[in-house]
Amino acid sequence: MMPTGHERVGIVHVHSNYSHDGTDPLERLRDVALQRGIAFVGLTDHAEDLTAERFSEYVGVCRSLSDDVVRLIPGLEYRFTGYTGLHLLALGLRRWIEPKTPDEFIEQTRGVTALTIVAHPVLARYQIPEAVLNGIDAIEVWNASYNTRYLPDPRAIRLLHQLRRRRPTVVGTAGLDQHDARNDRETRVVVADVSEPLAEVKAGRFVNRGRTMHFDSAASMTPLQLRALAAARWAFDRVERAQDRMARMLAARRAGRLVVG
Repeated sequence: MMPTGHERVGIVHVHSNYSHDGTDPLERLRDVALQRGIAFVGLTDHAEDLTAERFSEYVGVCRSLSDDVVRLIPGLEYRFTGYTGLHLLALGLRRWIEPKTPDEFIEQTRGVTALTIVAHPVLARYQIPEAVLNGIDAIEVWNASYNTRYLPDPRAIRLLHQLRRRRPTVVGTAGLDQHDARNDRETRVVVADVSEPLAEVKAGRFVNRGRTMHFDSAASMTPLQLRALAAARWAFDRVERAQDRMARMLAARRAGRLVVG
């Protein structure tokens, strides 16, 4: 469903300085949201950086900074020993939980979160445990950090399409994976003008919007469109890798070293 009438523009997968690698206090994230016309911020700070007491404080600060103009929605990002690259997001988390496995994450988030997401599946090489596939609400099909701000991840979209054949309520989201608000990678989640934006996302009533394209909650694309996206992604990645190699060579030369290959 495409939002109509008044829209609420939001961002999801956002880190504050409650994460060890986040730079922005919650107060600054609110200010940035006001400046950019963002109505809600789906926070996903690293669970391993918090305790139950610290999480309670975090939720309280989010509540105190939220109003009808901007909402800071507390949430956490979990990772699990033995599951390289598998990161699961619990947005709108209402109480402290400490899952040790992906199965426990699905069990413990049930009834206490507004939305759960498989983050950047590329890092897990698209190998998602069956318990997660059976219980997750969403797959992040465009991570603006790992996939860049320009194009979503066609393999993540294929994963979403495969999962939706047996669980048609699962949705695809575009996430910023933001750790520093000075670098806005421009992906947005747009919902209708309602009081519970994450409930709208979970229900599939939203549009993902980025610098180059927008698409619905199902990442609806024909096979031809998906092949074209995959080709564009391949070409873009090759250019980006070449630019990275050139940047490293120039940096090495400036430092008086010669890099070969």
